Amino acid sequence: MCISATAALIASTAISAVGAGVSAVQQSAAAESEAAWRNYQLEIQNRQLAEDAELTRIQALETENARRDQSRKLRAANEAYIAGSGVGESRSFLQGVEPQNEAMLRQDVASLRLQSATQIGRIADQIAVNKAEGQFARARADMTSTAAYTNAAFTTAASAAKNYYTYASTRATTSTRAKS
Repeated sequence: MCISATAALIASTAISAVGAGVSAVQQSAAAESEAAWRNYQLEIQNRQLAEDAELTRIQALETENARRDQSRKLRAANEAYIAGSGVGESRSFLQGVEPQNEAMLRQDVASLRLQSATQIGRIADQIAVNKAEGQFARARADMTSTAAYTNAAFTTAASAAKNYYTYASTRATTSTRAKS
């Protein structure tokens, strides 16, 4: 049993279309899988960065509190020194030292807060970059998928056109031979 040229060309076109379609589905699935994996990694990294930001905030508060405690201890030591010296109610020593100590404390606390805010800001920037990268990974997967399906459609159309041309050429040749 022999199949006709028309059936063979139709079968060839169908096989080409199925192959292009399967290839497009696989490329699309691979792109989707890659984007999902990248987004998963970025989500984990963002959670870690958020924890780092919280840890930085807590450490800054602990350092600030330690510096305040140090300042209170210094004041208490100065008051004990004055009391032990027998000067009594004369606070002139503290009047000279305390404003300087308070100014240094305010400066240290401001510096600690600025450093903490800078670190937390950098972490927040990285989280934003990661979110944007995740969106781009998703968009890239969508574009890859669209390109694969478009390529499959054009491959199928080209195969059909080529097979039709082959069929028409064969038919014209057969028709010319039959007339001779």
